[in-house]
Amino acid sequence: MSGEKYNLAVRFLVEQFKRAAIVTLFGDEDEDRAMQLAGIRSAKRAIRSLDAFGAREALVPLLEDPDWGIRAFAAGYLLKITPERALPVLKDIYLYGSARVRMRASDWLRSYECGEPNS
Repeated sequence: MSGEKYNLAVRFLVEQFKRAAIVTLFGDEDEDRAMQLAGIRSAKRAIRSLDAFGAREALVPLLEDPDWGIRAFAAGYLLKITPERALPVLKDIYLYGSARVRMRASDWLRSYECGEPNS
């Protein structure tokens, strides 16, 4: 795959991941389990594809996204490869974020402390 096609594919997957985070968090807010699961499945598909390209680190810029939810999701899925960057973001969100993202951050922090970072 040429460099340009690779970059386009990675950008597309990062955008897919962002949309999946938003869908999941709307599902959390509305207590809509089907929406939550659809978002999580979409996020995991994006992660598997990014991993196939060796490009999960393309999510790192999302750690500074203005949307707390996108930031939380990115941190949760980056714990495995860059905990030194993801943990402070999750801890900040846990302390200062809205209720819907604080719960997600709490889950990821607990999983990480138990030695089970998100895939």
